Amino acid sequence: MERNNAILKNIIDVTESMKAKKPLVECLTNRVTINDCANMVLAMGASPIMAEIECEMRDIMNISDALVINLGLLGEVYLEAMRTAAKAAKEFGKPIVLDPVGAGASALRDRVCSEMIETVQPDIIRGNLSEIKSLAGGEVRSKGVDASADDAVNDDNMAEFGELVRAYAEKCGCTVCATGAIDIISDGSRIVFIKNGNEMLCDVTGTGCMCTAMTGAMVASGDALAAAAAAVVMLGIAGEYAHEYVEETEQGIGTFKVKLFDYVYTMSAEDYIKRGEVYCE
Repeated sequence: MERNNAILKNIIDVTESMKAKKPLVECLTNRVTINDCANMVLAMGASPIMAEIECEMRDIMNISDALVINLGLLGEVYLEAMRTAAKAAKEFGKPIVLDPVGAGASALRDRVCSEMIETVQPDIIRGNLSEIKSLAGGEVRSKGVDASADDAVNDDNMAEFGELVRAYAEKCGCTVCATGAIDIISDGSRIVFIKNGNEMLCDVTGTGCMCTAMTGAMVASGDALAAAAAAVVMLGIAGEYAHEYVEETEQGIGTFKVKLFDYVYTMSAEDYIKRGEVYCE
């Protein structure tokens, strides 16, 4: 497959629109990663708000440009805030990104994820491939909130997994983004494969949550497929740059994380053109 320059251009356009608009993104995310998600949204050029009290959700969604719902930490009070925020987002015409964290890890998570997808009706579902596979009804050997090694995407199986993601997106009527060694994004018709990133991203807690928050900022400024791809490519390229930096300077994971934010902050259209590995069937 050759790089798809049309989709790469859409990614650049969405990113530039996001930076110009500076959308306000309401992130109902989990306590483990909330600070990193807020700072990553700021680094990319958008503005985060992390409100989580149910009674203010309607007011918050009235002023926000997008809603991110992350199911990393479950609790009935938190879920009520999510339901109210989603209802308000639909009323005000604001896009919703849902992260089904831990789908396939427990019966509770499976039930909550299914309920939220049905009631929230998100514009984008962003999870790792094991989570997406579980939601689609496939067999998963769970590693908690991490993807199983059995679901690693490579050149030999990417077409098979691509069809799984496409079929699930068609069933849900939204864009589905499954991240991993090779990222797969589909709106139920088109299938996009992204090969940017570095394995060190897996050594930092919450890079998936950050990617979901970034997707919320992007979808506030463009169509769902291009927005999901833009967030994934931005984080992936930043991960490549950060890895190269720590290799050259003989640093470790702490420096990698700091440089990841730095490279997201300084990302330009030229970086996308030079580095973006975006392919389409």
